[in-house]
Amino acid sequence: MKEKTIQFIAAGLVMMLFGITMVVVGTINNYLTVNFGVDKFFIGFCASVLAAGILTGSFSFGPLAERYGYQPVMLGGVFLVILGIWGITQTETVRFVPYLFFAIGLGGGSINGVTNMLVADVYPENNSAYLSLLGVFYGIGALGFPLLTSLLLKKEMDYQTILSIVAIILFLPFILVLFITFPGTKKAEAIPLSQYFKFFSKPLILSIGMFLFFESAVEAIIPAWTPTYLMEVFEVSYDKGLYAITVSAIGITITRIFLSQLLKRLSAITVVFISMAVVLAGAIVLQVSTSWLMGMAGIAIIGVGMASFFPVMLGYTASAFPENSGTAFSIVIGISLIGNILLSSLAGFALEVLGIKLLNLLIIAFVLIMTAILSMVKHKILSR
Repeated sequence: MKEKTIQFIAAGLVMMLFGITMVVVGTINNYLTVNFGVDKFFIGFCASVLAAGILTGSFSFGPLAERYGYQPVMLGGVFLVILGIWGITQTETVRFVPYLFFAIGLGGGSINGVTNMLVADVYPENNSAYLSLLGVFYGIGALGFPLLTSLLLKKEMDYQTILSIVAIILFLPFILVLFITFPGTKKAEAIPLSQYFKFFSKPLILSIGMFLFFESAVEAIIPAWTPTYLMEVFEVSYDKGLYAITVSAIGITITRIFLSQLLKRLSAITVVFISMAVVLAGAIVLQVSTSWLMGMAGIAIIGVGMASFFPVMLGYTASAFPENSGTAFSIVIGISLIGNILLSSLAGFALEVLGIKLLNLLIIAFVLIMTAILSMVKHKILSR
């Protein structure tokens, strides 16, 4: 097996842990409620702490990976995710739980960034295609963790045992990364803090970051609010509403498999423009839907459209800043997470005040803004 292929497989297995990171609060909130007797406020606080950890890991991984290499950052990130999950199963004191969620987030943010950075470095000619394929592993983790937990709970296995099993399984990518050779470091010394902050003044970095700022918000709004939309508009049960999350995630995951080939044949920026048209079409279908099934189709179409955004824009970032791809990745991913947090909170307030039917208008507005930003990104990339 080629060395590049082994490195990609290792990156994919590690990326699965980031998928787990993104759904860990929702998957184990019942365990926290039953075991510690916490309320919804505490669960929400843990979700915020997790997000803060992801944001910290995202902004810091790039300079560290450029200085010390891919392997230490990946190993450290995997270890933090394992430590957090294992710690939650072992601690008997609830006050430690937020710290453990921060550790999970810090590790997850780091491995998300460093695996994307590695794949972009290993496949510089077709980085968007391989980054799309890497995103499939994220989907497997995000879908597989709650599914495995649900199946084992049905077998009357307790949460503590399930999470302990998951933590042990996660040692497999840790061991794999430990014995693999990765490309060398890009810099002999750490990037100065002043130089790091200068990247925030680069128009191309800011343009890509702002595109992902709105993209990440859409990606957060869909699983957060489409179940409620289906329940209120079509008056379906909670269980039926939750199918929206699965349908959207499957749409993104499956589409990324095909994108890994499509992006080798078509211009990446053309694919993104088409993808935004697909998202708009999905939002319109959802808006005019007269049944739950038609609404689900609209959500699935939105998922298909969103699949290309993140890998393609990270591919652009790597191509534009090949010598500082880690630092550039840190900044654009960090900006995207800020958008995720701020705009999803703003959307929640707007939907609460103005009604759930505003959801489609928000999605359409964000995508139109993304279209304008992408036009600027295209101009800046072509003029470099």
